[in-house]
Amino acid sequence: MEKIKLSKGQILHKQGDSINTIEILLAGALTVSDGDDVEINLGSGSIIGTSCLPGEAYCFDYTAHNDSTLLVFDYTSEDDIVEAVTTTPAIAPVIAAASMESASKLLDAFAAAADAAAKLCQDLKYNYNEYRFMCVDLQQEPQNFDFITTLAAPEPATMTSGWEADLCRAFCDQKTLLERDFYPLDTSFCVATVMRAAAIERKICQEIKAMTDFISITKTATKPFVETFYAVKSRVDTNNRNGSEDAPLIQNALEMILAFSGVDSDVADTFRKDIQTFTAMEDRWAKSDEMRRLRMSIADGFYKIYEAAFFKSMETPHIPAEVRMFFLFGFVDETLAGKANTEFLYRTAVGWEDDPEGQILSLYGWLEKIYHGQAVPSKNEFDNDWTESLREEVRTGALSQQDADELQNDTRAMVSFEIHNMVTSANKATYGRLASFVPVFNAQDVVRPLEKSLSSPAVVRESFNKVIDIDFGCFYRPTLASFPDFKIPHFVYNVEVKPYVILMPNFGSRALMWQEIEGMRRVTPAHMMLSIFHSEELDEAIVHLCALFRWEMCRRIQGVRYADVSEPSLTSEYTNYLQFYRKNGYLSSDIKDRIKLSLQKARNDYKTVFVADYEKYIQSEAYGMPKLNKIAREILFKYCTFSQKFRADRGTSPQYQPLMGRWTVAHNARTHNLDLTLRKVQRMNPDAVPAELLSEIKFTNL
Repeated sequence: MEKIKLSKGQILHKQGDSINTIEILLAGALTVSDGDDVEINLGSGSIIGTSCLPGEAYCFDYTAHNDSTLLVFDYTSEDDIVEAVTTTPAIAPVIAAASMESASKLLDAFAAAADAAAKLCQDLKYNYNEYRFMCVDLQQEPQNFDFITTLAAPEPATMTSGWEADLCRAFCDQKTLLERDFYPLDTSFCVATVMRAAAIERKICQEIKAMTDFISITKTATKPFVETFYAVKSRVDTNNRNGSEDAPLIQNALEMILAFSGVDSDVADTFRKDIQTFTAMEDRWAKSDEMRRLRMSIADGFYKIYEAAFFKSMETPHIPAEVRMFFLFGFVDETLAGKANTEFLYRTAVGWEDDPEGQILSLYGWLEKIYHGQAVPSKNEFDNDWTESLREEVRTGALSQQDADELQNDTRAMVSFEIHNMVTSANKATYGRLASFVPVFNAQDVVRPLEKSLSSPAVVRESFNKVIDIDFGCFYRPTLASFPDFKIPHFVYNVEVKPYVILMPNFGSRALMWQEIEGMRRVTPAHMMLSIFHSEELDEAIVHLCALFRWEMCRRIQGVRYADVSEPSLTSEYTNYLQFYRKNGYLSSDIKDRIKLSLQKARNDYKTVFVADYEKYIQSEAYGMPKLNKIAREILFKYCTFSQKFRADRGTSPQYQPLMGRWTVAHNARTHNLDLTLRKVQRMNPDAVPAELLSEIKFTNL
């Protein structure tokens, strides 16, 4: 005999391990589970291992529900059970009572498994009949599924209503009386009770195994039918919903999603169980270890199902509405989402309108773009894009060069890379509360009406246009061209490259600037992420994204010299201004104190200070409300110049009049040079004026 201690979550025994010991639980609690259909908790006094004979395999996993202490005894014959009870006479009555409680809990678990098996058979037969009727409606020939036709439900569970079951329940009902007046009379009564409970448990375990095996085999055998049934059902539902503005009653959405995705039964069963547990929680934001593990398990299953469902959707022309809701919003269950929210999600999903410019995309639309080779995956958390990640795997030996070459243009592999890298990270980051993140749509996350929070492509486009109307050059970047025919070796012009904005399927509060370019080319789109339901003011989030883009794009263009003031740029001049503000004679002591406070608040991060100033510049200064000091205003106006409309409005104000004067001189010089270049080109060949030249002339007039 020895005493051992287990920490919470530590595994005592695993299913399939050989039995050679028995344990008495002195303190704490254990969770007994088969990983799918059975889960019970054992309390103090429970004896572990007696439900099987020595040398047999454990039927369940035994995990410490919390910190626990156990006594361990060798187990080579049933006599060892007797010895374990008789050598602990002080707690023998507790052991006896706990043994009957364990047997009773196993009986309840068996009854639940038997009911689940019966319901499974009933549902399959009902769905098979419905499937045949639906095929008639669709005027198609139904497939034959002989397994379902001959499927017989298991016999009623007599084990749960026999004398042994009645005995267990009677012992549990009279537990207090037995512990006080019966068990203490003689240890033999405790031994007899434990032995009887052990015998009953052995029978129950065999019955449970048979029932769970039946459920598993049936699910595996009927998986083709289930997939076919939900595919036909979704077509019928869609036909019935066409022309109706009323949202239908969504039921069993999770089963529809799982069936459509076709994921392995292990993944589906674990995810289904996790969602049921999560839905039953009162506080789904709890930060306990148990909830943290549950949220991690849900996230793991969610992305596996999302990936499988996405690839399935690429192979079929019809996607059920529930699956569309899953793709767009992370919706998995109507109970978890709430009835009113489910109706709104349905109407939004079936009425979803894509961005005409193809730049503001749902996550599903973005993955679809990658799958069809119209876009490249985002960088991963190590700042490696798809090509660089393949090189890294070749370098570490994870891939051969031949395999890497084959994967280079494999769009399916690109989608998987995107899901397992950018999506898992960005979905969590845009959610905003990292500790309580779960990727499924959850009614408790809805802190603002959905209709006011929806970041549809049209709404996001409108918010971006508000910024571009002020900072017209935000997404323009200088590009070099040459025109040998016109003897122009170097011509710098500005080209607009609007970013991709990917709407992540969550109800979140943060906007994320993921990368400013793709690969090494500067004329590729940035990647930005935003929650599809944004709980904060969307206009403010978009201004924040534009500010981040301005800073990062300038850093990219300037390279290692982004802070070198000898090469004037937005980042170098702002860095110089913040580094030496104390020596700046144009700033009053009061303003210097404010700058100091801003730097402290930003933890001396110059980018954070710039972003805050840019937000004031766009949201206040552009509308005649001065919020910036003279130096910050001068730098921002120089590199983020107002558009023509706002220059006309602000140009006469005392704060901007001298800035406008300097800008006008530089602007006139630029337009004069462009005019000379245009005349030169027209003299040489008036029919072949380069589009880049015309584009730059148009840009200077914005």
